Amino acid sequence: MVIAGILAAVAVPRMIGRTSFDTRGFADQLSATVRFAQKLAIAQRTDVYVRLTAGDATLCYDAACATPAPGPGGEKPYRVSTPNGVAIAPAMVLGFSAGGVPDIAAQLAIQVNGTGTHTILVEQETGYVHD
Repeated sequence: MVIAGILAAVAVPRMIGRTSFDTRGFADQLSATVRFAQKLAIAQRTDVYVRLTAGDATLCYDAACATPAPGPGGEKPYRVSTPNGVAIAPAMVLGFSAGGVPDIAAQLAIQVNGTGTHTILVEQETGYVHD
């Protein structure tokens, strides 16, 4: 009875309310994807773009996303999709030049919204990606 009470008080709410975990986990995955795009641009000496929509992020070699770019495991196209209840804002295309410099006019704040909001920042001059 005591074990069942502990499980009911601790474990069950965590299993039911996964959105906060999904939100944080996806924010980490999206941050890693944007970092990878910058590293890919530098390594291949070509422009790489991250197309952000409310439901996913895709790596491409052109702003129109007609030519997909590979992911860390070589999969093409490389796309990370948001879990249920999670969304990305703003919807945009973020580009990195062959030198790893982003095509933004100021620091970019990418919001991952779910249960709570996590912000991913991309620095204008260096392309540094951080929370």
